[in-house]
Amino acid sequence: MRRVAALLAEVEAIRRSRVAYRMGVYQSQVTGLRSLLSGLSQATAAEHPYAVTERLCTDLGFRKAVYSPASRTGWSPTTIAFHPSIADRFRPLQSAIAQLSLPRGAAPREESVMRTGRSIVVEPGDVYRDTYRPLVELSRPRGYLTVPVVAAGRVTAILHADHDEIEIGESDLTALHSAAEICGIAEERTALRSRIAARHDRAGDAFRALRQALHEIEHSRLSLADALPAADTEGQDHPASLDCCGVLSSREHEIFAAIARGTGNADVAQRLFIAEGTVKAHVRRIYRKLNLTSRAEAAALLRRRHADSEPDERR
Repeated sequence: MRRVAALLAEVEAIRRSRVAYRMGVYQSQVTGLRSLLSGLSQATAAEHPYAVTERLCTDLGFRKAVYSPASRTGWSPTTIAFHPSIADRFRPLQSAIAQLSLPRGAAPREESVMRTGRSIVVEPGDVYRDTYRPLVELSRPRGYLTVPVVAAGRVTAILHADHDEIEIGESDLTALHSAAEICGIAEERTALRSRIAARHDRAGDAFRALRQALHEIEHSRLSLADALPAADTEGQDHPASLDCCGVLSSREHEIFAAIARGTGNADVAQRLFIAEGTVKAHVRRIYRKLNLTSRAEAAALLRRRHADSEPDERR
């Protein structure tokens, strides 16, 4: 009877310790999700995998967490974090993930998560089935969770998490789902900010180009007749008219004709397969040879050359 009572007391102590552990986990998960949201909002896209796995293990109560980027061709774990209490035991697992490249078909369970976008709860007796066995043998979890990160309607990553020697509970799936949703929102926000910044830069470039063009027109030596476009010369090339008294090289002829029609330096460089800096050097030489100060004056000179060539062409 004494031995039975001692055994029951030991079982009860274990049960109480697990309940206490779970209560601590529940209390920390809400705080942890807030911390994760705050942390990801301040992190760059490259920092997201490290931020989310670290928060899962420090603030959300998990013992191991893995972030695996996913694409249309497959997935592969790249980032792993451990709870500080077990980090030293899993150095081989960390090294294996750092060098891992998974071939297609190596982990059917995770590939199904990619295809369907549905989470999976893996029970303790099922951890070796339909997954990448070498990693599971190094991790040895008592069950784990596999949850997709969805951004802009597509699975962009997979999160794995477990409690090491303690089985997964019902609240763990909810917590990891919430973490994955926060991660997806952060990815969408980062992508949106990047697009807005790119459009802002393009708009700024266009505005600066417009200001420069207005400045050139304001300080040019054009008459009103020169500034007005000639209706019958638009889009035409008159090679003889571009000779400019024979002072330009053949390459300078090409660049002069392009800039006189309003083509930017970058577009000229791309069209002629030369560096933009080379185009700028040619433009400076053209201005010096033809006594020009702006593209507006170059355009006027081109129109005058076209006009001068027309009587010869009619003859």
